Amino acid sequence: MIMSLFLNAEELRDLTGYQVAHYQANWLLANGYPFDMSIYGKPRVLRAYIEKRLGVATEVKMAQTEPDFSSWK
Repeated sequence: MIMSLFLNAEELRDLTGYQVAHYQANWLLANGYPFDMSIYGKPRVLRAYIEKRLGVATEVKMAQTEPDFSSWK
């Protein structure tokens, strides 16, 4: 199952406790959540931000760019 880049309507309602977009936007502003408004006047919240803020996301470890010679004598 592929997750959307943004929270869906149900997830946004669960997060904010509100069904109406205007109240959702006010809640997001009051609680410091960054969001954009869609062309339809509904807040769009990045799933990755929510996961990071709530401690769900794991950091991606960057690949080592240099060889590890520590085991050489």
